[in-house]
Amino acid sequence: MKLLLSCMISIFTISVSAQKSEQMKWVAGIWKISSGNNSIVEQWTITNDSMLTGKSFFVKDGKDSIQQESLELSFRNGNWNYISTVVGQNNNQPVYFKIIFLKGAEFIAENPAHDFPQRIAYRRIKNQLFASIEGRNNGKYGKKNFDFTTE
Repeated sequence: MKLLLSCMISIFTISVSAQKSEQMKWVAGIWKISSGNNSIVEQWTITNDSMLTGKSFFVKDGKDSIQQESLELSFRNGNWNYISTVVGQNNNQPVYFKIIFLKGAEFIAENPAHDFPQRIAYRRIKNQLFASIEGRNNGKYGKKNFDFTTE
């Protein structure tokens, strides 16, 4: 009986874990913002059942790429987190944002203690990914939108 109960709990745990990446799979892909010969690219990959990894880079003249940021969406301790490591900022250490809203193909992540941004949002509509960063910087509110498309 203990073995049966143990097996049932294991199957349930595996099933629930496998569903976690399903919540965020809409982020996976290669997203681009183009401006003339230059572009910003954000690339997301499903790493395992509770993590997606990403990177953001600037492409100059269609050929030279410069990585800007390493990204991670991870499910830990019952919560999704958006983790950003920006080249040359925060001593190249990751900054954690707790996802406070997740529904369908949209999430909002917050870290009120971070200098800027304090809030990050993503929303996918068909082949477009709308991302934004916002918050207070030196006492002034600011927001920047990133409107990505995929092919």
